[in-house]
Amino acid sequence: MRTTPKSPRLVPAAVGAGLALAMALTACTPAIPGESGGGGDSSKLTMLLPDTVNSIDPALAFSTGGRQATWLIYEALVREDPKTGEAIPGLAESWDFTPMSASFVIKEGAMCADGSEITAGTVARNFERWKDPETNAPLVNNFFGSSDFTVEYDDTARTVDVALTVGMPFLGAEPSFTQLGIVCDSALEDPSVLTTGSDGTGPYVVDEFVTGSHITLTRNDDYAWGPEGFSVKDLPKTVNLNIVEDLNTQVNLLLGGDADTALLQVDQLARLEGESGFTEQVADTGVTMMMFNERDGYPTQDEAVRRALAQALDFEELTQVQTQGLGYVADFLRAPSNICVDQKAIADVIPTGGIEAASATLEEAGYAKGDDGIYAKDGVPLSVQLLQMEFTSAASELVSSAWKDLGVKVELDNRGPAQAVDVLYSGTGWSVSFVSMGASQPTGFRPFFVGPAAPEGPNFGAINNPVYAQKQGEASQVGGLDSCPLWIEAEASVVERADWVPTIAADSKWVLGEGVSFFSKGAFVDPLTLRKN
Repeated sequence: MRTTPKSPRLVPAAVGAGLALAMALTACTPAIPGESGGGGDSSKLTMLLPDTVNSIDPALAFSTGGRQATWLIYEALVREDPKTGEAIPGLAESWDFTPMSASFVIKEGAMCADGSEITAGTVARNFERWKDPETNAPLVNNFFGSSDFTVEYDDTARTVDVALTVGMPFLGAEPSFTQLGIVCDSALEDPSVLTTGSDGTGPYVVDEFVTGSHITLTRNDDYAWGPEGFSVKDLPKTVNLNIVEDLNTQVNLLLGGDADTALLQVDQLARLEGESGFTEQVADTGVTMMMFNERDGYPTQDEAVRRALAQALDFEELTQVQTQGLGYVADFLRAPSNICVDQKAIADVIPTGGIEAASATLEEAGYAKGDDGIYAKDGVPLSVQLLQMEFTSAASELVSSAWKDLGVKVELDNRGPAQAVDVLYSGTGWSVSFVSMGASQPTGFRPFFVGPAAPEGPNFGAINNPVYAQKQGEASQVGGLDSCPLWIEAEASVVERADWVPTIAADSKWVLGEGVSFFSKGAFVDPLTLRKN
């Protein structure tokens, strides 16, 4: 049965959108803009982006900044009403979801910025481009489960039907299609125009994109296919997306009046305490995961080594040092406010016990200490490469010191965020890293645990967990919340096997300057709710 636009969202959730410093899209506490008084505001709004924008092509963007840009430029098929949480029309006037299919009726009157019409065929050709191996869309598994899906369309009936081969059980709860931007036919014929410009369907067009610096967007005053009662003239005429990777610099820009909003982590938020003129809203609950390289030739291929490295750490002390007391120890992979989360199931299997327990784990696995105090097995000393991208120097030293006390050699590799992500996805040159992640749905993490290892796929740790693979496969055939018990078992197996171990939880927040308001879905701002009065 086809779902009408008034069908309520089942749960507050969103679809994981790939690896950035903090993987985006977790539950949020929105700030809802006030009702428009008409006439609009022509001011500029400057938003600071925390990471390098790898692309502004919606099929290729995977960084947080890149995904934010595409949401401003390209309309999605389905939107979310920020007041009610209900699914409302984007480019589709109605839709129907099952775990294995998605169907849409495309609304009449939706136009590209170049004046051409958006047809069912336009949408279908977008989907075909996503699945095309030559496109190499990095998030195709996040949105469609896999690239092995089929698309049919009928321009006369304005229908598009997608048949999946990998179940996506939460499509009906929170459609992944809310953040899959549709590009126009001319760009499908020549995608190179999407490299530095746009051919879009959304409320903004690209005026300038300077890699590593900024994106300047200009309001598309012809945009007239938004939600009922919406006027594009209520949006800022110009939006500047400035790429500033250093979060302390972002704070300086906010305090100096050179930026209107930024997404900040706990240590930067502490600098704003007592400052007037700002409001805050929770965006993400990020969990810093202890992650391992499980490829042949790396010591962390051994589950005993992974378990021992986790056991040796005092997570309470690490949290205090890293977050200055503003974070808390995580007993979950995904925030408790999200669907299918059972904290006890995770807490019961987190490797703990301290140095003594860690030593016992290694010795039971055949490791023995040499005269130099370093564990070895089969004549090979136990040595790990710690890829450091986000810990403070004090936190990094705390981790290294604990492992050295255990009897493990530690090589510390400090990298900037963008470089560190490249190393993770290269699959070489690292044994263990701590990365802040978040996903509201279990399927958001699925690509990191199953499927091809990086660089062929997003499984950058080369994880091969048979329990997870089985349970997620079973869960993917069950619709909606009925699949939760299976997903809970699957995620617990990841921690029990020490593929990922949660360590620190901390809330990141959007900081909004005076007169600025919007609705956010985790790390992403809904462009139709941007206001600057």
